[in-house]
Amino acid sequence: MSVIIPVYNAVDHLPECLQSLAGQSIGFERIEIVAVDDGSTDGSGDLLDTWAERHPGRVRVVHQENSGAPGGPRNRAIGMAQGEFLFFADPDDYLGTEALERLVAAAERNDSDVVLGKIKGVGRKAPVTPFRENVDGGDIFTSKGVWSLTAHKLFRRSLVEEHGLRFAEGIRLAEEQVFVVPAYLHARSISVVSDYDCYYLVRRDDFPHLTREVPDPASFYANVRDVLSIVAAHVPPGARRNKLLYRWLTLEILGRFDGRFADLPEEARALHVKLAGDLLRAYMPQTLVDQLPPLSRLRCLLISQGLVEELTVLTTLVPRPEPKPQQRPATPAARPAPSPSRRLARYAPARVLRALKRRLRRGR
Repeated sequence: MSVIIPVYNAVDHLPECLQSLAGQSIGFERIEIVAVDDGSTDGSGDLLDTWAERHPGRVRVVHQENSGAPGGPRNRAIGMAQGEFLFFADPDDYLGTEALERLVAAAERNDSDVVLGKIKGVGRKAPVTPFRENVDGGDIFTSKGVWSLTAHKLFRRSLVEEHGLRFAEGIRLAEEQVFVVPAYLHARSISVVSDYDCYYLVRRDDFPHLTREVPDPASFYANVRDVLSIVAAHVPPGARRNKLLYRWLTLEILGRFDGRFADLPEEARALHVKLAGDLLRAYMPQTLVDQLPPLSRLRCLLISQGLVEELTVLTTLVPRPEPKPQQRPATPAARPAPSPSRRLARYAPARVLRALKRRLRRGR
């Protein structure tokens, strides 16, 4: 099997990742590592070359100029890979010792084209919903795979090649979805290994994580549109499609309009609202929106109508987490936190607040 690793300036963490692969219980002789050095300047490329010299035939390395995102290096490695199965790892993460053995066994036992292995967060969040129980030979619905769209999974290479699956290039957030979602939809079956921590997703304070970046609105929403087009082409309208669309509605669309939205420049806020509104109108049926809680329905209404000011006010209604209070105040009389009304007043004139209150009373 082939393990694909896009590498950029990860020299401090890459050894742990590589060692976790060399120590796999399936046997290192059954693994090829295909690593693409994406223009590293910190010695990562030299480290990979050392591993390739030490393990001829087991570690294959290619060097290229920096592409700015992992999609391009992954695509190049797919073209080089020779294994029956592909697994995608990041250089700052690592695998459990039995991970590949268990994933391959599940694929062979169930004729599965995709196998999800339990992801464990180390200092960061990891998906929970797909890993509540093992699944043998399910589909995108029974596996709940739509709630785990990162690339850290096992894919049968014949599926990838038959359907020409590739990652989005030059995009620094959600670039994996145009690969993973059609893989789910085309797979003969999907299995889940939930009773073993297969992949350790690690937070590294000294390593840039794309999930913590603010995405460029144009490329982000264009990528989401591509994914939603894939879903719409494969799943007929109705309750089953809505079950899938709920994920993008709540995470990719409404998830952009939390407390951080008000801090964006005015031009960026307007662009987010316009592009998100286009997606809402094109792909999210009213029957799905009607199932949301009142504040989420209101967000959808404001987005679809392009009401940037009112939406900015609404995102301030839910206060951001406050630091835990000390047992003994640092001063005898601490200044109280600003009330919700004062927080709102910082962002909108009275006319906007009145309009927002009318919409809140209508519950839409």
